[in-house]
Amino acid sequence: MSPSEPEVIPNEGVAPLVAEDLPEATPRAKMSPQEALERLRRGETVQDVRVERLRFKGDFPLPVRLVNVYLSQPEFDGATFAAEVSFARCTLERPRFGRPTVFATDLSLVGATLGSAALRNVTIRGRLACDNMVCRGKFLVANSRFEGPVRFWEAHFRGWTEFKECEFLQEADLRSFHATEGFVMQRCKCAGDVLFRGSTVSKKWDGQGTRFEGLLDFSKAKLHDFVYLEAIEQGEKQRFAFVNALAERLLIRTEQLEGRLASEQAENYDQAMHEYALLKRSFGALHRFDQEDWAYYRFKVSQRRRAARSWLRPWTKLNQFLEWLLLDHGCGYCTNPYRAVRTGVVIMLLFGLLYAAGIEALHIDKYPFDGEKTSPMNRVVLGLFTSVSVFTSGLSGIRDAAKGWMNIPLIVEAFLGTLLWGLFIVAFSRRKEKVSGTVQTSCLNGS
Repeated sequence: MSPSEPEVIPNEGVAPLVAEDLPEATPRAKMSPQEALERLRRGETVQDVRVERLRFKGDFPLPVRLVNVYLSQPEFDGATFAAEVSFARCTLERPRFGRPTVFATDLSLVGATLGSAALRNVTIRGRLACDNMVCRGKFLVANSRFEGPVRFWEAHFRGWTEFKECEFLQEADLRSFHATEGFVMQRCKCAGDVLFRGSTVSKKWDGQGTRFEGLLDFSKAKLHDFVYLEAIEQGEKQRFAFVNALAERLLIRTEQLEGRLASEQAENYDQAMHEYALLKRSFGALHRFDQEDWAYYRFKVSQRRRAARSWLRPWTKLNQFLEWLLLDHGCGYCTNPYRAVRTGVVIMLLFGLLYAAGIEALHIDKYPFDGEKTSPMNRVVLGLFTSVSVFTSGLSGIRDAAKGWMNIPLIVEAFLGTLLWGLFIVAFSRRKEKVSGTVQTSCLNGS
């Protein structure tokens, strides 16, 4: 789904469930782990009990369903679950994972509460559903493989959340989750889209060494600390979305963003404009002024492209062309003074060729080379001399310079020269002011 399409997220903005909000149908009676295992192997549902040190080992060919069960230090020791597994509204206190555990189909932790959970060497070939899950303490998932879609809607992580060296072969849907501490994805591989749309992270978000192949969506996310994106790996089709995000500390390079904004690829320039405005504010807050200029330039390009144009109103097309020629290519919307110099050189060369072709219409009495004014060398040199003079001196350089139709290109070049020099001065002054501000800030920080 493209970020330009409206989407309704159930319960968005509603506070997530906490452990105390999960009612118990009946008081939990104690059940021995042996009895619990026997019932589970028979395909029966275990409900409203407390089990100490339940150990999952061996093969479980039938569905495993637990409802409102308190599991104290459950152990998953090389178990293989052939059918679906569900821990609905269960509490898993300090679960331990030893040898590799395989879930051949779906695993559901909807409404579950996990305390200090560390999931290692887990393979889930079906869907992982963790809606409204609550995690107390650190939540760690390491060396695991998720072959189906992963979903953490309205999950609440009260400690640090870390995924290390995990593989996500399909979409990882972490929309509207809440991380009280930070969120880390370290050296993971994400083949599908990774959606953090509407999520909240109070401390850092870090994607150190993680490879993303699809959309990395931070739309509507509230990221209150630094977002480390500079060390991520990007696949060929990887792209970003920052629509209506609250993020002022995005650590990302402009070359990572070039051509990878999903809204811009979808030609939704209105959203792209707002996303580049967000990036501009973030770069400015981090004193990365070159990156801020880049984001401002992309913002102005998106703003130009979103404007309505029609051949029924030809002046709109003319305005678009002049903006593209003078402001975009002329000076990069006053972000690149050297682009104004380059454009000026191109204009002088083009008009110089025009004057060389119509040298007879120019009032020139002295020639740099022997022979007639119309000789090839005199044409080229006189055309360039005339063009440079008109471009740099403006209207004073075209007085009594030509006769007939040749006065029209002289007037046009004089106007373009005056305009481009003005744009160069503005762009150069803006760049110098930013550099001075950077030096002053560095001195203050050093003191």
